[in-house]
Amino acid sequence: MRLNELLKCVPLDAAQFKNYKRRDQLPFLDQEQFSIPPGEKLHSRWTNYTLKDALRLQVMVNLSEYKSPDKAKEPELSKRYDGLPPMAASAIAQNSVGNACAKYGGLAGILAQPDDIWHVTMANAFQHQGDLCYGMDHFAGSLIDCAEKVEELKENQVRAILHNVSQVLRGLLEIGKKSKIKEALDLAENSNA
Repeated sequence: MRLNELLKCVPLDAAQFKNYKRRDQLPFLDQEQFSIPPGEKLHSRWTNYTLKDALRLQVMVNLSEYKSPDKAKEPELSKRYDGLPPMAASAIAQNSVGNACAKYGGLAGILAQPDDIWHVTMANAFQHQGDLCYGMDHFAGSLIDCAEKVEELKENQVRAILHNVSQVLRGLLEIGKKSKIKEALDLAENSNA
């Protein structure tokens, strides 16, 4: 899909997208982003996007632009977000979509599951040879599976970030179908979504 179709699926305007791109905060790890041939402009690195890219971007936006219900009620505070910094949200979006797709056989496999697929990212702190070290664990599964994994690894846990991959994907499909985006129509038809 082209950029305008991507931005139809994800409620992000072109200026916000360009800002994320300029800061190298987009969650598109599998694109050629590490070198630009001589004479090629920065914006020409990404010209074709997939529904998986849209899912990554939507997860990133959801994680970084989250507002707590209390803050949303306050006019002065409603402009501020409680979410993650965009770089952290981008990394989690890449991992969560990658893990869920690998575990369930792609986007169609995620939609085929009887329960919603969730993803949890757990930040851990532990001592190693007298130094405090940090690490991350990622897990995709049902909400119950994710809760069990969080419980299993709670001893060293600093933070757990949980989101519903299936719900975000279904939302993208609905928008994609209404906008008549071919990839969304094909996936919806093939997965009976």
